Amino acid sequence: MYFTGIDLHKRTSFVTTIDEQGKIVQKANLPSSATEILAFLEKLGGASQIVIESCSSWYWLYDALTEAGYCPVISHPLKTKAIASAKIKNDKVDSHMLAQLLRAGLIPTVHVSSLETRKLKELLRHRSRLVRDVTRMKNRIHTILAKNNCPVPYSDLFGVQGLIHLQQVSLPDYHRRQVETYLFLYEQLVKQIEPLTQKIHALAKEDFMAQLLMTIPGIGPVIAMFIVAEVESIDRFPSYRKLASYAGLVPSLDDSGDKHRSGRITKQGSPWLRTAMIEAAHVVPRMKNRKMNLFFRKRIVRGGYRKAIVATARKMLQIVYCVLKNQTPYQEEFQQIRA
Repeated sequence: MYFTGIDLHKRTSFVTTIDEQGKIVQKANLPSSATEILAFLEKLGGASQIVIESCSSWYWLYDALTEAGYCPVISHPLKTKAIASAKIKNDKVDSHMLAQLLRAGLIPTVHVSSLETRKLKELLRHRSRLVRDVTRMKNRIHTILAKNNCPVPYSDLFGVQGLIHLQQVSLPDYHRRQVETYLFLYEQLVKQIEPLTQKIHALAKEDFMAQLLMTIPGIGPVIAMFIVAEVESIDRFPSYRKLASYAGLVPSLDDSGDKHRSGRITKQGSPWLRTAMIEAAHVVPRMKNRKMNLFFRKRIVRGGYRKAIVATARKMLQIVYCVLKNQTPYQEEFQQIRA
C-alpha cells in the first residue's frame, strides 16, 4: 500500500508518494492536469491512498480520481495545519507531510457532498452572489444621492414610484451617468435572479425535507434548500451542538486551568449555512405571538440586538435538527404574548 499527498494549486501541483515504512517512493512537481497526475499514480503499480489539501479548486481532481477508481480524501486545512505546523513550509514539504499524516491515520478530513448536492449548492450560491451584487448596486445609488443631498421620499427607492423619482431627480452629469450604469446593472441582475428563484421554489416543493423545514417560522423555500444542501444528511451530526458547530454558531472557548473564557462565535464550518440561519433569525423580530419571538426579546434585553440574532439563529438550528432528525413538521402552541 502506498500513500500519496497532493498539494494542489492552480497551475502546478506537488505530488509525493511514500510506502508503508514512510520512505519516499516518487515525487514530482506536475502541471495541474488530471492526465498528468493519473499517469504519475499509474507508475506505482499498486494501490494508493490519496489525500488532497482542501482549496477552492479540488472538485475536478477529486472527481477525476474517483472515476479512475481511487478513493481520495480531502484534508481539513486548519486542523491539518495545527497538527503539522512547521517553520519551513513549501509545496514539497506540504505534499510530503500530507502523505505522512495519511500513513499515520492523522488526516482530519472534510465531508465531500454527492455530485447532485454539489450542483444544488452551486445553484443556491450563484443566486446568493447575484443578490449580493443587487444590494451593492442599490447601495452605490444611495451613496450618490447622499453625496448630492437628495432626499428619498419613498421607503423603497427601487419600487415603481421610487424608480420614477430616480429618473427625474436632478444630478450632475457625471453622477447621472453613474446612476444610469448602476440602474442598468441592477435591472439585468434582477432578470437573472428571478428564474433562479423560481427554480429553487420548484425544487423546494418536491423536496420532503424542505417541506418539513418550511413549517418552522422564518424559514422559506430558499433558506430551506440552503439547509438541505449544506446539511445533506442529518445523520452526519450526532447532536444539534455538532450541527451548530458546523455552522460556526457556537462561542469560541479558552479553557486553561481555572480560567474559563467564552468569546465570539467561531465562524468555522459552513458560512452558507450560518448566513442562511442568520437571515432566518432576522425575520423573528417581526413575528407576533411566537415562542421564538419571546426568546428573541429576552435575549435582546440581555445582550443587545446582534447577540440576540445570533442566539436566535442557534436556537432555530436546534429546531432544524429536531425536525430533520425526527422527520416531523414543527408544531407550536399559539401563545398570546403581552407587550
